[in-house]
Amino acid sequence: MSRQPPPHRARPPLALVGAVLLAHVLLLRPAPPRATPAPAPRAAPLWLRAIPAPAATPAVTPVASAGATPSAPGRATSPAGTARTPAVTAPSPRRLTPLARASAATPPPRTETDGRQTPAVPAAPAVAVAAPVRLADTVTLHYRVSGLARGLPLQADAQLRWQREGSHYEAEWTLQLPPIGTRRQHSTGRVTPAGLVPERYAERQRGERAAHFDAEGGRIRFSANTPDTTLQAGAQDRLSTLLQLGGLIAADPPRYPPGSQIVLQTAGAREAADWRWEVLDDEVLQLDGQAVPCVRLQRAPRHEYDTRIELWLARALHYLPARLRVTQASGDVADQQLSSLPTPR
Repeated sequence: MSRQPPPHRARPPLALVGAVLLAHVLLLRPAPPRATPAPAPRAAPLWLRAIPAPAATPAVTPVASAGATPSAPGRATSPAGTARTPAVTAPSPRRLTPLARASAATPPPRTETDGRQTPAVPAAPAVAVAAPVRLADTVTLHYRVSGLARGLPLQADAQLRWQREGSHYEAEWTLQLPPIGTRRQHSTGRVTPAGLVPERYAERQRGERAAHFDAEGGRIRFSANTPDTTLQAGAQDRLSTLLQLGGLIAADPPRYPPGSQIVLQTAGAREAADWRWEVLDDEVLQLDGQAVPCVRLQRAPRHEYDTRIELWLARALHYLPARLRVTQASGDVADQQLSSLPTPR
């Protein structure tokens, strides 16, 4: 039996083949990248500025006198005869800045955190503030004196006679020194709203030397043939300054805390200079069997051969001197303390 050939298979149409190929191409082609959303626009950064607080207005230190510092050669001085109170400085702490006025200089521009500058706040202008004065009434005080005189022990008596009558005053401090004799300090002048305005000051001990306060001429003239000096408004002499200090503190005690300083031009019988008094801590003295609270002040030596002066002003006695101690460069000391308290009127 003969083998028959396999039946002939019909070929698929060309169109069908092309369609199949196209489908394979489309299926095998890599997928196009997935579309990603466009990034959102960045928000503009928020800039924060630290705005500094406005500069504090400079504290105004009370001005009691423009003549608080020594006059330099050729320096203009205030017209004489104009009442002026002493320069007072505030503590910072214990030690005071000698400025009597707030600085009116413009501070440097402020720089903010972003580097830009803003206008500086102008400083307050300098302001002068008059210091009030309250003087004690007429009184006579007695003192017991101890210390050293020419290296020898000293025991003596002293007296302060203070008389105030209308617009005039008279003060005299008498010191009985047995080895030396009697020494007197005498001051006369006017009483004004700014306190004492001396007209004549004299020292008597085997003769008299005096200083004359020439308000019209603006000079202090000395009988000891020493050169005249310029009269600063608010000037005092070596006796009136003790009473003027008491009047200043009596009028406004909180104005003069420990550490503050009071500067007064002070004339003796031969010269005048600025005396700088520093207010120290209060001290309680035992006087006439009683505890007496006092304001303590000190004028330190200005040079090697100068004296140290310590002053205690009794609060209960209208800030009159309760104790006065003068220490010489040589070591001599005169310590004067109230021996009895005055009887209230």
